[in-house]
Amino acid sequence: MTIQTEICVIGGGPAGSAVALRLAQLGRRVCLVERQPFPRQHVGESLPPSIWPILKLLGVDQPVAHAGFLRASGSILHWAGAFERRGVDGDNPGLLVDRGQFDAVLLRAAQGAGVQIVHPARAYRPVRGRSGWKIPVRTDTDAFHIRAQILLDAAGRQAGLGRRFRPASQPLLALYAYWQMPPGFGPQARVEAGASHWYWGALLPGGVVNAMVFVDPDACTGLSPAGRRDLYLNLLAQSTLLSPCLERRRIGPVRRTDATSRAEATPRAHDLLRVGEASFTVDALSSQGVQLAMGQAVQAAAVVNTLQETPEHSDLALSFYADRQAERVQTHAALAADFYARQQAHNPSPFWAERAQPVDWLRPPQSDPNSEMLREDQALILSPTAKLIRSGVQAASRIEPGLVVTHPNLPRPVANLEGISLGPLLRRLDGPATSLDICARWSDMLDTNRAARILRWLWYHRILIATRDRS
Repeated sequence: MTIQTEICVIGGGPAGSAVALRLAQLGRRVCLVERQPFPRQHVGESLPPSIWPILKLLGVDQPVAHAGFLRASGSILHWAGAFERRGVDGDNPGLLVDRGQFDAVLLRAAQGAGVQIVHPARAYRPVRGRSGWKIPVRTDTDAFHIRAQILLDAAGRQAGLGRRFRPASQPLLALYAYWQMPPGFGPQARVEAGASHWYWGALLPGGVVNAMVFVDPDACTGLSPAGRRDLYLNLLAQSTLLSPCLERRRIGPVRRTDATSRAEATPRAHDLLRVGEASFTVDALSSQGVQLAMGQAVQAAAVVNTLQETPEHSDLALSFYADRQAERVQTHAALAADFYARQQAHNPSPFWAERAQPVDWLRPPQSDPNSEMLREDQALILSPTAKLIRSGVQAASRIEPGLVVTHPNLPRPVANLEGISLGPLLRRLDGPATSLDICARWSDMLDTNRAARILRWLWYHRILIATRDRS
């Protein structure tokens, strides 16, 4: 038997299901292969409130809302020597989910949208041919091939499929176990710093707590499973927020998983994209791994749709995807390093010091923002270091050509600000002009207040400079 399809997705986690679902919504023929039966166990149960726009875009917000997951009522932090409670703003709080059930909701939605699901089944090394991909697949009872024009690798951290990764953080190992809920353990994620380790814990549906300890892998070198268990229990006993778990029954063994952040470094290709943890694993401190994977999946669907619908824009679409990946990796490395640096200022141990800066290849260039007040009569001109270039810009269903502005002070090229395309605005700046003159030139495109805010942003980032500074 051979399955003929347009796009084959390997992996049925949040990234794989989301990209398959979105592509099916865009009218593409998709087959998804998942190796494990569902529901499956998976670490990573905390979803931030910002997940809801992605769920709504995919049309799964209502199934997720009615799946019985716990609404996270903020979080509790014990970090840098201080306790902090972070509340919930808005109507849609974060979620504490059973990942097996959450992933199953997404997979069912993909199947309902027309995605052909093959599971449990194992996909072996794909073979690239002149007419596309040939993917060997084996189930418990059968063996066959899938033929597809485009392959999407969403198989998570597992090895294979010709990937190459580079570390995006210092090494990190998570030791974890599930416990019966202690009295008074509410639906708040708990994060706490230890001496040379940190903790994360959360209540799950069914009255179960996942308590995790993140350590340097060297701390476990040479330890037997019993030794790792004892290390975990000893460290858990030192926690203020999670030690009550020890008063309850442990459910199952002490497990371990690699928590090092890694970024995929294989060359881009017109017929192969990687999404989710097959592309980038984020530091667990952010609690944004699932959201990150699903947001990237939506971008990947737009890129693949572009490759199929408007192949003349393929290079723009692939450059867009690579640029967003670089931005994603650098941004999250900086956020994690800043959080570790707060604790390092309180406890200057090597564990914290080593993580208080991004790894060398991810350290951002120094920016030089303008802190001066922008005057209405100040003559302004476009900085010679600001460039308008043609690049890919994400539309609703594909990547389209557009103008973006680049500048050394910007972490990435910017196409839009407050929903307004910057290219047409900057093209009208053909000589020195005051703030009032510029607002008048833009009056047919946006109102005065928005024009003033965009001007201040351009001034702050030195995209617009005083005429005296043009040299």
